[in-house]
Amino acid sequence: MQRKMKFFGDIEKLRGLACLLVLLQHIYWICPYKFVVHIVPDWLFCGSGGVAVFFAISGFVITLSLLDKVESLNGNFLEKMVLAKDWLVSFYKKRFFRIFPVVFFVIIITGIYLFYCENYTNIWISLSKIPSEIFFGTFNNAVDMFMSSDKIYEKGMGPFWTLAVESLFYIIWPLVLIICSNNNQRAIFSLIMAFLFMFVINPGCHYHLGYNYYWTTDNLAELIFGAFFAFLYREGFSVKCSLFGSKIALIFSIIMVWVYPSVMSNMRVFYYDVVTSCSAVFAVMLCVFCEGCLNFSFLNKFLTYLGSRSFSFYACQLTLANIVVWFTNSIYFPKEYFSDFSQFLIFILLLPLVTELMYRLIERPSRSIIVN
Repeated sequence: MQRKMKFFGDIEKLRGLACLLVLLQHIYWICPYKFVVHIVPDWLFCGSGGVAVFFAISGFVITLSLLDKVESLNGNFLEKMVLAKDWLVSFYKKRFFRIFPVVFFVIIITGIYLFYCENYTNIWISLSKIPSEIFFGTFNNAVDMFMSSDKIYEKGMGPFWTLAVESLFYIIWPLVLIICSNNNQRAIFSLIMAFLFMFVINPGCHYHLGYNYYWTTDNLAELIFGAFFAFLYREGFSVKCSLFGSKIALIFSIIMVWVYPSVMSNMRVFYYDVVTSCSAVFAVMLCVFCEGCLNFSFLNKFLTYLGSRSFSFYACQLTLANIVVWFTNSIYFPKEYFSDFSQFLIFILLLPLVTELMYRLIERPSRSIIVN
């Protein structure tokens, strides 16, 4: 029995949880919020695994949305490419309008801030390159090379490295689905590639070349495992598990995603990311096949709300934090009245407001553009 695309409430709430993990990660290294680090254990602020959850969700949602189109194609590869031309163009346009209006807005705000507030004059050429670097999947390499030396990355644009990884997936994955003859081949290919990246390519790169958080190879496993779940879901696969058991399993996997990177932070060994990746993938699997596992009444509305605005929430954090720090340290506000805690509090209060404005004025209108 084939199942169609639907709204996954648990997936939306899982996005909200991933947002909170990423926020914790950003708080940890955004100065001057170091007062938090002094009073709270380090492991509470290591949310880098939240990005792995985002990748697994993207792989699942994107693949499931493509299956109706792919399954209707017949013929050899070239014949299918001709038949798929219109919906491929539509897919790429939708991905563009989903991502780049927000990117352009943050680029402009970051540029204005750095130019007028940080006196960083050598900026506009660098910023103008970012959209093409994201589109062609090279921006994550640029972040890795220049994060510590270039203000455009540490003051606003650094988090967009994830979009470079996803852009490569968006460009290549529909073509992979077209090349395969049927869903059986697509599922087998997905599973083989996911295992290769998670247990061979990614650990091998760590072992021979060293650990690198931004590498594309470090993140493709989650995307492709998410894609594999789309095939399972489409074919009617289900998991028999009590609601209580699925909730306990989900809580355990989220805790592993949350704290494991910190536990292993000083042990950059070749298997470093495997546990985090497996935990993130397992969390997404539970939310897909065990409906209601993320149903906690006191959190439902909050996580759903945050999940629906996850991109805007993620995109504005770094720029907003640095603007708050600059503004409260400027001549307009005496320093003695604005401690690190005051700056942190202002940032936390402004973050949902700025997120909502970006979502309503930029993200939602650009997502609603009808592409024929």
